[in-house]
This record gives sequence, C-alpha cells and structure tokens, in this order.
Amino acid sequence: MDLLFYHGDETEKRLVAVAYRAAESILRSFKYLLPSIGSELWALLSVDALWGLALLAAGWFLTSVISGPLGLAVNVIFLAYGVWQVWGTIGDTYALLKDWFWGFYNATTEPELDEAGRHFAEGLAKGGLTLIELLVTHKALKFASRKLAAKYPPPERFRERFQEEQRKAQSQRESSKRQGEQTEAERRRAASEATPKERKALERLQELRRTVEARGGIELGQDLSKNLPSPSAGHVVAIGVIGLAVTGLFALAAAASQEDEQPRKRRSRKKRSAR
Repeated sequence: MDLLFYHGDETEKRLVAVAYRAAESILRSFKYLLPSIGSELWALLSVDALWGLALLAAGWFLTSVISGPLGLAVNVIFLAYGVWQVWGTIGDTYALLKDWFWGFYNATTEPELDEAGRHFAEGLAKGGLTLIELLVTHKALKFASRKLAAKYPPPERFRERFQEEQRKAQSQRESSKRQGEQTEAERRRAASEATPKERKALERLQELRRTVEARGGIELGQDLSKNLPSPSAGHVVAIGVIGLAVTGLFALAAAASQEDEQPRKRRSRKKRSAR
C-alpha cells in the first residue's frame, strides 16, 4: 500500500504516513492561497522545515486528539525529543486549523487531500499564518523537528513534490511581476490620458481593490456563496473573482453617476438663482 494513504497498525509507519499527508496537503494549499500569503509561507519553508512541522502536527494530533493505544505509542516516541514542552504551542493552531487536522488524518484519496489543503488555506487566511510562523521559528520546536526528521526522513517523492511546487511558485511570481509591471505602465499611461472624472473613478476602484485584497479572495467568495448549495472550492474562488468584478463595476458606475450628478446640481442651483 502507498505510504501516503497508509492507515495500518504499525505505529511508526502510521506516524510517518499521517505526517506525509499533512505535508502534502500543505503543498496543495498554495493553489487556494492569495499570492501574497503564499509568498509569505514559501519564505518560511524549506523541505526539511515543512517535514519537521508535519511530523510535529501529526504527533500532536495523534497523542492529544486521537489518543488511545496509537496516541500512547506515539507519545512514547516523542517523549525522547522533549516536545511535550511545546505541545501547547502546537495545540494553539487547532482552533483555526481543526478541519485541516481531521482532513489530512482521515484522507484516503487524492481529492480528500486537496480538500485538506483547502482547509489549511482557509485557516491561514483567518490568521493561522502567524501561528505557523511561530511554529517554524520556535527554537525548541526547530530543535525537536530536526531530531524527528533525522529519525524519520521525508520520503523521496515528497522532496520531489516540494521542489516541483517551489519551481511552480517561483514561475508564477515572476509571471505576476512581469504582468504587474506591464499593468502599471498601462495604468499610468491611461491615467495620463484620463479626464478628471475618470481619474477619480479609477482612484475609487483602486481603493476597492486594496480593501478586497486585504480581506482575501476566499472570504469574499464565501460571503457571496453563503446562499448557494454546497459550493465547491473552485466555485468559491470563482465567485470571489466574479464578485470583485461586479463590485468594481458598481463602484465605477457609482463614481461616474456622482460626477455626472454634480454638474446637474450646479445647473439646477443656477436656474433657481436666475428666477
């Protein structure tokens, strides 16, 4: 059986398999993250740091939540590394990432791992990135994760997957940078040619874009899809993009309407004065 989806009774193999699913689901989360959050997460991670974090997450979940004979056996393994001192710090992530923990633990198929990745992305968007940063940079946790990773090294296939996703992210960042430079040049040229009314409307749209980016595309999509039956992750993201476009059009129309209304009001006041 593939190690990734192993759910058997061998304690150490089960621990590694659960950690493997945790790490793999994090790699899959990047497609659900805003580029800005994804870049911050990549800056924190190396293949060894991610694997160590996954081992700690798997170990904490098995001992603290699953418990039972499996949890007790894993706890004996972890006691040798002193991680009990930082169990509380790892547990602090559970409130935000509960669906992710259960998702990677129970996953038996590729789509279920994708779903766990989506839950991880949602947790980060709600503030989980700060907790992940704390876990990755915590001295005691770094020490424990290095020791654990030395005893339970990451599967070779996981190393390959990490490098694949890293190259993909780098390519996307470079493409976005080029597009951003081109878009900025076009924006400046258009702004120089725009009328005062159009410039004010563009400024309002830029403020709207910054507001939406601060909230996150996933949250916007979720807000707009609350009344839809069982929206998928792709639908949520698509709805978020559509919502942004529609909201932008409304803002542009409102801005234009306001600009058109002001001359009419001035003409009306002049007519009343003339009477």
